[in-house]
Amino acid sequence: MTQESTRVEERPSTLDAHGLLTWARRCVEQLAARREEINALNVFPVPDADTGTNLLYTMRAAVDRAEGEDAWISEGGGTAGAREIAVALGHGAVHGARGNSGVILSQVLRAVGEAATFTVVDASTYRRALRTAVTLVDHALSEPVEGTIVTVLREAATAAGRSSASSLVEVARVAADAGAEALDRTTSQLPALSRAGVVDAGGRGLLVLLDAMVEILAGQTPERPDYFIPKDGAEASSTPGHDTDEPHEDAGTRYEVMYSLTHSDDARADELRTALRMVGDSVGVVGDGGSGANARWAVHVHTDDIGAAIEAALSLGRVTEIRVTDMLDPVGDRPGQHRAHDAGDPHGSDPRTGDPGLRKVVAIVPEGPLADLFSEAGAATVDPGDDGEGVIDAVLAVDADELLVLPNGELSRDQIGAIDAALRDGEGHALILPTGSVVQGLAALAVHDPTTTLSLDGFSMADAAAGTRHAHLIRAEQDALTLVGRCTAGDLLGVVGHDVALIESDAVDAVCALVDRVLSSGGELVTVLFGDAYDEAATESALSRVRSSHPDIEVVGYAAGPGRAVAQVGVE
Repeated sequence: MTQESTRVEERPSTLDAHGLLTWARRCVEQLAARREEINALNVFPVPDADTGTNLLYTMRAAVDRAEGEDAWISEGGGTAGAREIAVALGHGAVHGARGNSGVILSQVLRAVGEAATFTVVDASTYRRALRTAVTLVDHALSEPVEGTIVTVLREAATAAGRSSASSLVEVARVAADAGAEALDRTTSQLPALSRAGVVDAGGRGLLVLLDAMVEILAGQTPERPDYFIPKDGAEASSTPGHDTDEPHEDAGTRYEVMYSLTHSDDARADELRTALRMVGDSVGVVGDGGSGANARWAVHVHTDDIGAAIEAALSLGRVTEIRVTDMLDPVGDRPGQHRAHDAGDPHGSDPRTGDPGLRKVVAIVPEGPLADLFSEAGAATVDPGDDGEGVIDAVLAVDADELLVLPNGELSRDQIGAIDAALRDGEGHALILPTGSVVQGLAALAVHDPTTTLSLDGFSMADAAAGTRHAHLIRAEQDALTLVGRCTAGDLLGVVGHDVALIESDAVDAVCALVDRVLSSGGELVTVLFGDAYDEAATESALSRVRSSHPDIEVVGYAAGPGRAVAQVGVE
């Protein structure tokens, strides 16, 4: 059975560049609509309820890259071909891959690019793409597990290969139906799925893509059952696997580590894949098919040794965009989205007790709610005052063998240089990290990992800070001419980087407009720090409007108290 779709008026027999983009956008829409369903199915390899979210973000990254490619070619007076769009989808997915499921999805999209002709995707292209995807995924994963998205992909590819149909829509139907049948069987193929009585979450996500292809081509969406129906009492659990008393297969592995690798090659990627098998499981090292300095690999591993997982790649290329998630506490209890664990002694000592031998993070931040945020996340705080006087003595007074200092935009370059000189004269080791704002400091603190080396910890924190775009609101002190027009004294100025990007008079309108401006380049997590110009009602109004305008973006807000900035915005 099928259900009618009103999304597409004309049914193509093949997909050109526009049709391929239409399919990819529809995949994003369907993954967004079914994200919670897929998250609820997520019990393997770890029950962290994020597979739907990871697939959505990965697919959205693919579409963003493809739309950018299409716009760039159009601006040059050209017309994009199906292959160019398909390749861009693959590159975007690899660059934006989230989680194990996102890594696998990126290879499915990469395979479409490798199989597509310049002009269209037809039946033979689709067969070849699915077959190539199986090969890429099998090669990229350390130990492909049956009963997962891998199985659904293989069965869909096998059915498409056996089909004698010459039309793309018929091959797409055969592949999708075979994928659905394979998905149904996953419940009996893995003990974790059998105990929870669910199908594989990643496989369900892949079926969304297969069904979207049928919808775009035929105008009808294949009818599928509800794959997650909460059992009695299950509503109290975020995932169906959390109420079992049996140990989870991957319960001993705590961290999910992901990063990008550039300036490498396939041989070194293979070497990295082998090395990571020695430090963890669920290993995936996948490339975007590029060559030379433009090639990129997405790296994924579940491990208890974060440092070893990153160090394994340092001699094999350039490591960027490190992301660490504590799978035993994926939500955490401190600001920021990508968290490792408490910013203190890995053996359980309190980082604020002054015990020697600890690595500590020192945040330069005014007293008040902002300082409380950093303190709650485990950092020592130093108030810069009005002129920074006394900061050096306060930083040196922190008792630790290793220090990581977060200036947070509160110090001048000369003051930072003076702190650096004083720290070098001391007995311990220290790094001053390039956090140009409080929101960048919070992002850096969220990935602090005291179990690894000081240099790797600092690298990861600096990378998180660099990946956080920031902006702030200030109040104009006098009439002036800005890049976006004339302002009068008392106006609210939205500053992005060093430039005024907007002028508003209302505080709620101003912060909402500033968030919109910073999100124009994309993002996953928005952090808003509200100054004392916002009471509780204004804060709630602003957060409600931002969340309504950006329903797929995580938005958090904190009171910042008085300060030079009326509000601050960070986007990760």
